[in-house]
Formats: sequence, C-alpha cells, structure tokens
Amino acid sequence: MNKVMTMKEAVSRYVKSGDTVFVAGAQHGTPNAAIHEITRQRIDHLAVVSVLAQSTLLIGEGLVDKMITGYAAQDPAESYPLSKAKSLNRLPIFEEYSHFGISLALFAGYMGIPYIPTKGHLGSDMPKYNKNIKVSDCPFTGSKVALIRAVVPDAGIIHVQRADVDGNAQKWGSVGVDMEGINASRKIIVTTEKIVDSDVIRRDPNRTIIPGFRVSAVVEQPFGAFPARLAGCYNSGTGVMRTDEEGFEKYVRELVYGAADWNEYIEKVKTIKGQDFFDKIRLKKPVMSDPIITGS
Repeated sequence: MNKVMTMKEAVSRYVKSGDTVFVAGAQHGTPNAAIHEITRQRIDHLAVVSVLAQSTLLIGEGLVDKMITGYAAQDPAESYPLSKAKSLNRLPIFEEYSHFGISLALFAGYMGIPYIPTKGHLGSDMPKYNKNIKVSDCPFTGSKVALIRAVVPDAGIIHVQRADVDGNAQKWGSVGVDMEGINASRKIIVTTEKIVDSDVIRRDPNRTIIPGFRVSAVVEQPFGAFPARLAGCYNSGTGVMRTDEEGFEKYVRELVYGAADWNEYIEKVKTIKGQDFFDKIRLKKPVMSDPIITGS
C-alpha cells in the first residue's frame, strides 16, 4: 500500500470525531500543519494527549472534549481561546498527570499492559482528582505505589526531520514523550520535512523513532512544525498567531479556514512576514556533530 498522501487525505482517513489523539512535540517539532488540517476539517469531540504541544487552536475552535496532559493553561480569564471555548460550552475537561506520569501512561500503552507502577504521584492530590491514578500496596514489598492506567490513543501524529515512503521515521533533538506516545497509538500519521530513500534510514537506524510497519500515512510537508522549531532545520517563528481576541479570530479566519492547505498557509505567512521570512529562520551553517561509524 502506498502510504504517501496529502495532509488532507491523511487526516480525513485516520482522524475521526471522538478519537483520542496523541499530538507529538514538546515545544519542539509540533505537527502544526496537521493540527491546522484537523481544525479545517472541523473534526470534533477529540481527547488530545500532549505534553507542552500547542493545542490552542483546537481548543479555541471547540474541537476538544478532554485534554490529557502533564501541563496546560486552564484559566479562561488568561486566554482568549479558552474563554471562547467556554462561551461555546466547549471548554475541555483537563485530566492532569505529572510530565513523568503522562510518559508512563503512554509507555504502558506502548508495551500493551493495562497499567504501570511508579513512586511518582505519591504524596500528591493527583490520585484524588484523576480516576486513572490509583494507590495500592506493592505485592512484593508491601510499600505504597501509584498505578497509572495505560493511555492508548486512537491516532497519533508526529512531525519528523525525515522518513521514507514506508513510514520509517527519524527524529532528533528534544523528543519529549514522542517515542512513547506515537508507539502507543493505533493509527499513526507521520508528517516529515522530506521523504528520503530507505537506505538513508538504514544507515542510521538508532534515530528511527517509529518503524514503518506501524505507520498508516506519510505526508511530506516542509515547515510542517512551524511556528515551532525543528532541530537541524529551522528556528521558531513568532508573531503570526496571537491569542488575544482580535488576533486569534483574524488568524483563524485568514490563515486556517482561509487557506486551502499548509502550502497556501506558508504563502500567506510570507505576505505578512516578508517573502524571505522562511529563509531567515532556516538554519544557516549548522555546527555538525562528529560522525559516528555504525558499520562493522
């Protein structure tokens, strides 16, 4: 099966209303092009799993029922998108863990086990408010342990630096809980800066964050993480989406629903920020790592 497709096709095939969706990226490499397409297609009643990934757009447009997260801003008085969601009666429920806790929940899903024990969360009030964290006696030592229920997303979306046509995807730089979350997901969309020959992947196997046999769709999408940064490719870009009422509504109207796809979005951003804007944030003369010999 040819897994290479457009973003519009990948999202419409593999993200459905009511899904639990893992959004990769922890202030690095967020799959923003895919988030825009989910918004454009108005796929709603989502439960979003993320750690420091940008979900403002989905929340502000009333598409999220639940946020499963290690941290998220929750005060509508401090955020217009949250305030808008509240006015639409679409303010999501926030299911909180520590950052380590959500990584364990996803890791349990990755391993196919129903829960995972930890000393984390003990002594906090998280088990009181989160029904998916239980405190129990260890059967071996008798000491108290917290049990964190596995999270298994229906769909996972990740943006990477490179992938092949089969979906073997490689990502480097800070990866947050990308490895755990994307491998726990049932359906996987890989968006990538570029599609490379499979031999490129095989020459550096340790960078492969998800094996191709698990992947449902591959989308080649340059600047697919913008405005987040992507290690080795480009720096972050600021000042495009604002979270005040006027700025947010203008952004959604003109750059989300007003763009047919991410390529048109990029062209619209150029008219705002200058035709050379993306050339300016692209890395110039990067400092290369020392080469590593992986062959025998």
